Amino acid sequence: MNFRSLWLVGVAVLGMSACTQQPEWTLLYYPQGQVKPSVADSSKFIAGYYETIEQCHAKGQGLIRLNGDAADNYLCGYQCQASDKTLVCNNVVEAKE
Repeated sequence: MNFRSLWLVGVAVLGMSACTQQPEWTLLYYPQGQVKPSVADSSKFIAGYYETIEQCHAKGQGLIRLNGDAADNYLCGYQCQASDKTLVCNNVVEAKE
């Protein structure tokens, strides 16, 4: 492989990786019968990661519809970080009605 081909491959890889966006929102889904713990103790309830709050709400509402149980609940956490079994979010938005 010559230098020009290697350079083009490098530019292509950088270009593709620069277009990916990190998910900002974390869905915390609490099925019926689950005692809703504090956000810090909710790492086992993570149900997905989403780029927008709208996507997070849509997935939470969809899970409630699929399970057919109005007692289910969810939260959307903004920029959550997990360390060990503790979860810390910069902001938490309650379920959208």
